[in-house]
Amino acid sequence: MASRLFVNLAFQQYTNFMREQKPNFFLIYLAVFVSVVAFSMVFPLLPLYGKYFHASNITIGLLAGSFAFAQLAFSPFWGILSDRYGRKPIILLGLVGLTISFLVFAFAGNLVALFLSRFIQGAFSGATMPAARAYIADVTTKEQRVAAMGKIGASLALGIILGPAIGGLLAQYTMALPFFASAVIGALNLVFVFLFLPESLRENRNYQITIRLAWSALPRIWQGLKSSLMPLFLLGFVWSFALSNNQVNVPLLGAEKFSMSTEAIGLGFGLMGLISAITQFFLLSRITRIFGQHRTVVFGLILLGISFGIMPFLPGNVSLFYLAMAAAGLGSAVARPVITALVTQETTEPQGVTLGTENAFESLGRLLGPLLGGVFFIFGQAVPFLFSAVATVLVVFFVVRNTHFLKQGHAY
Repeated sequence: MASRLFVNLAFQQYTNFMREQKPNFFLIYLAVFVSVVAFSMVFPLLPLYGKYFHASNITIGLLAGSFAFAQLAFSPFWGILSDRYGRKPIILLGLVGLTISFLVFAFAGNLVALFLSRFIQGAFSGATMPAARAYIADVTTKEQRVAAMGKIGASLALGIILGPAIGGLLAQYTMALPFFASAVIGALNLVFVFLFLPESLRENRNYQITIRLAWSALPRIWQGLKSSLMPLFLLGFVWSFALSNNQVNVPLLGAEKFSMSTEAIGLGFGLMGLISAITQFFLLSRITRIFGQHRTVVFGLILLGISFGIMPFLPGNVSLFYLAMAAAGLGSAVARPVITALVTQETTEPQGVTLGTENAFESLGRLLGPLLGGVFFIFGQAVPFLFSAVATVLVVFFVVRNTHFLKQGHAY
């Protein structure tokens, strides 16, 4: 019943929001929203699905990490291609790959097939989201960008409301059903984008694309660490690390400590998404105007780290667990879109290249988060949560202490 209420509320909020958008904005926000609904239907079930095949916690961490490994390898490649050939073709390719990956997962009969599916998801998700963000950067001014990135983040958050709630409900019938549903949603979104989304890139880049330039995730990360955008890239990395670390461990904690069903765990992720959506729809622009973009990022990341850090120490009360999830949603909501907006404002490179580099940093966080989370879970339920919380606070402290991130109001 609670999951259905979340679904109805999300649809009503999203419909009201869409009525106020310009046509092109409406189309890209809706494309992101539908993609995330399909994708997020499955991620709360991933650890439990791995357990179905008798996978250990370390193997589950590797399974989640395989997604990020593929995303890390392919993200700069897709970003460069989107600058060369346009945003729409890359978004379409990403949707094709995601649809195929869901079908592979649904028909999986062993862990090898699960790993293959996650790798395909990671490779092609590295096309969809950076191209969508580059699309927004193409059609907005710098003054509009925080609000626009907030809206694309809110579309993502609303997708996370619906996805886990629907996935939890469908999983009660059979564990494979959410994956079939995700494949259908992904295919419908592919048709919608192909028919109705206009291209945003007016001038294609004519530089030569080589294998060395395309397959350049680690060199791009190294260059990013030496660039003026280094503080923003590091903050994007630690945001991704904390979130992905706990997306694997929160379902395990919910099931083992709080005795929560798949529907109840999905509801927790839905609540997290609802708070994110409300914040990004209605509050983010006001928050950044009052506190400034850079202080908003610092506040959001600290709140995100603390929220996850206290989860394993809560008494066995599901309401407190949901409250911590809501606080994490708020922290993520105010940090993530502002980081991307600042990256697009400060870059001197093409948007696709820069956002591909940013996505590579985030993919590295998604790779290390689940891997370390699976290992640390062996030593106790609290260890992965504490580690991600401490890592988040330390990275934020390093950026604030050793750069001009807050002192001058710039990323460098």
